[in-house]
Amino acid sequence: MSTMKNAVIIGAGQTGRGFIAPIVENNSYHLTFVDKDAELIEKMNQEKQYVINYFGETNKRRIIKNFDAFQINDENTVYKMAEADVIFVSVFASHIAELISYFKRAAELRENGKMTVFCCENGVNVKKPLVEAGIDAIISEGIIFCTTLKPDKEKLDLISQDYPELPVDGKISGLNIMLDGMPHEMDFPSLIQRKIYTYNFVSAIVAYLGSYKGYSEYGEAANDEEISHVINQIVPVISDVIAKEYNISYDTQLQFTNRAVEKFKNREIYDTIYRNARQAQRKLGPNERLLTPLRLAYKYQADLRYISLVIAAALDYGVVQENMVLEEIWDNINKIVDETEIKMLYQMFREKKRLSEILQSIDK
Repeated sequence: MSTMKNAVIIGAGQTGRGFIAPIVENNSYHLTFVDKDAELIEKMNQEKQYVINYFGETNKRRIIKNFDAFQINDENTVYKMAEADVIFVSVFASHIAELISYFKRAAELRENGKMTVFCCENGVNVKKPLVEAGIDAIISEGIIFCTTLKPDKEKLDLISQDYPELPVDGKISGLNIMLDGMPHEMDFPSLIQRKIYTYNFVSAIVAYLGSYKGYSEYGEAANDEEISHVINQIVPVISDVIAKEYNISYDTQLQFTNRAVEKFKNREIYDTIYRNARQAQRKLGPNERLLTPLRLAYKYQADLRYISLVIAAALDYGVVQENMVLEEIWDNINKIVDETEIKMLYQMFREKKRLSEILQSIDK
């Protein structure tokens, strides 16, 4: 009789299959994937394996096989969830609430203790819908630092960073699962916020200025001279204000920020401007990656010019590419700073001024 433990990964997309699955499999768990995409699940059951290649490493590949795969509404799904030793969720934070009924049913069916669930999304307090729904489970969160892509939409194969760790919130009461590659962070809320306001903010710099300059490849935009200039101006500012806000040393946060910059400048990690720029309205939310750095910079009396520039570029992208309505966003900006400077920069983007000209207006 097999003693292999069972893990369910809800969300068989790039992160679930390309990043979470190898870490879990390294810990000798049998994998069961769950997804709402019927075509994807059918393909996984037909092909019975997929390959993960790694950016910049032509001789390294990982084959994932011997897994099960079910649609979310398959009658077997809740039984697999109920029997699982651990469940991972990677479906985008905005879709977690859609899983509540499945988790409630699985909890009712479970015979041996509480389920252990890790919500692995980019966001703050992404487990909230499950917690507020009263799911009888031990619910933690994980932070995704790894980029994983699907280069051919017709194939299951993926390409990923060779990133070794999925940090998780280790202060959750009752959490006793310890997996290699999943370090327990004792100040997880601070880490996830630092990640969003550093990695995701630097990503936004490249995405919105890169789009404005006509780039489609992310790595090319990140190495553009003018965009690099903006990054170089912002790095010490954001490192300083985040260090002060989270009571850590400047050098610790600077290293964290520089790792983000190095990642995005790595041309071997192929990514697109579109993937990183889309959903501008969400990314301009009051507690998101753009307005929170602005709030922190204002709070600690730091240089606002280059952060304002990136926000103006994001506003322009949202209007031009996504027909975004700005009224609520301007209201949120006005709650932090006087909107005059950002509106002036936004107008320059709307007038299609060269980025060099816009930079000249603030490089004083």
